[in-house]
Amino acid sequence: MILRLFYSVTAALLALTSVLLLTGMMYSAPVQGQTSMDRFATEANLNNRSSADGAVDKDLRPVIHSLASYPNCRFGVGGKVDGFVVADLNVGVSMDWLARTVPPRPNGADYVQTVRIKADLIAGYTFSPTTSTLYLIMDQNPGAVWLIGNEPDSPWQDDLLPETYARAYHRLYELIKQHDPSVYVGAGSIVQPTPLRMQYLDQVLDAYRNLYGESLPADLWSIHSYILSETTNCFDGACIPPGITATQGILYKRYDMFSTTIFRQRLIDFRTWMRDRGYRGTPLYITEFGELYPYPPYIASPYDDEAGGYMTEDRVVTFMTSTFDILLNLSDPSVGYPADANRLVQSWLWYSVSDPGYGGLLFDPTTHQRRPLGDIFAAYTQAISPSVDLLAVRVVADPGAISYTGQLETTTLKALVSNIGNISITAPITVAFYSGTPSTGTLIGSQVITTGLSGCARVVEISTTWAISEAGAHPMYVQIDPDDTINEVSKSNNGATGFALIATQHMYLPAIVKGN
Repeated sequence: MILRLFYSVTAALLALTSVLLLTGMMYSAPVQGQTSMDRFATEANLNNRSSADGAVDKDLRPVIHSLASYPNCRFGVGGKVDGFVVADLNVGVSMDWLARTVPPRPNGADYVQTVRIKADLIAGYTFSPTTSTLYLIMDQNPGAVWLIGNEPDSPWQDDLLPETYARAYHRLYELIKQHDPSVYVGAGSIVQPTPLRMQYLDQVLDAYRNLYGESLPADLWSIHSYILSETTNCFDGACIPPGITATQGILYKRYDMFSTTIFRQRLIDFRTWMRDRGYRGTPLYITEFGELYPYPPYIASPYDDEAGGYMTEDRVVTFMTSTFDILLNLSDPSVGYPADANRLVQSWLWYSVSDPGYGGLLFDPTTHQRRPLGDIFAAYTQAISPSVDLLAVRVVADPGAISYTGQLETTTLKALVSNIGNISITAPITVAFYSGTPSTGTLIGSQVITTGLSGCARVVEISTTWAISEAGAHPMYVQIDPDDTINEVSKSNNGATGFALIATQHMYLPAIVKGN
């Protein structure tokens, strides 16, 4: 988290002296005045809107007013949840930038494990926890989500040159995946998805390929989504990433921190970056976002922005609920995650649980009582019902084409199944494969998923074999839950079609080798 040290120290001094300390690197706010909200009024209503970029904000969530607590995997929080009644927020994921053997799991929520990395002049980098402790944590938490580092692009956090981070990522990815292949591993979140930060990631990807001869492997990507000016002034904005020669990036204003237009567009931009680099079929998490300027009662007077508006909790309420609407509803058929009905983001974590050094805290750090913002968070998530929604992402034949020999040929059919609901399903899931078309198909075989399937687009691949005796293109399809035994949001997305080719003709393309 950028700015954390600066604001946390400021908050501590205020708690002792009750006097606002003014420095040349921070802006003082008038004691009186009103928050300027008019400039943001047109950004708050983004539902059911399409735009020229192809992204669509549409209602993708079944809303039934339900007060029951459950772990909604779409929503999460950042910060220590120990001692706070976080379960009433219905969050399904939390993280506190640590790796824990026994992590907190309110309502059974997932916990994102984090390996921290530091630059080292001799070794290049060091990491914590140690390898033996990592193995112990993995043994106690099989299949967990692991992030390698936190803000490697920020001098306030891991602060690593792109090549150094590529080396650290390679070592830790292999160490973790070899010990537990079922885990999900991703790169540490950048501060914000801007061109300057994506340039940093491009350098990481280039370094990884040059060092190891392959693309950087990632089970997920993660970002932070603050809106901060990018200059060499690290105290009132985001620093320039290490290894980047530019002296400035996008010079956002302080009032841009509340811009839902910028927030939305940058999600499309980062998903476009992912697609163009071969990662469209990878989930995306936002592991921190919110408002970073503290406000009363944790400072004496609110900060102001360039338009005369004040950083207040009321202003944060509007921003938070508007971004929740965007995150739940925004999809894009060209860059979205196919296994999640082309949604752009699969899970998002609000910052913070109780950090008074910044705005956006949901609980008072002393009394542990919910703040008004926390009440709004709870009301929002409690209005969303738990849901299961199974999706047949695709079905393919492997190999896709077989040479015809006049004999019986066998191909393997592979179906990718996803749960795009917001909770896990534990009941067995039958997946049936058919030859022909959905209206006239003949059963080839079926398999049963017995291990359950988490929500928010966790996927599982199911396969069966198919013996074919005739040449030609043979249509086939897959159907999830063909006997309609599972209660879910929609049955219309439970099928997918494909074909297997038994080829009688071949075309050979010449090999072209590029010379030096």
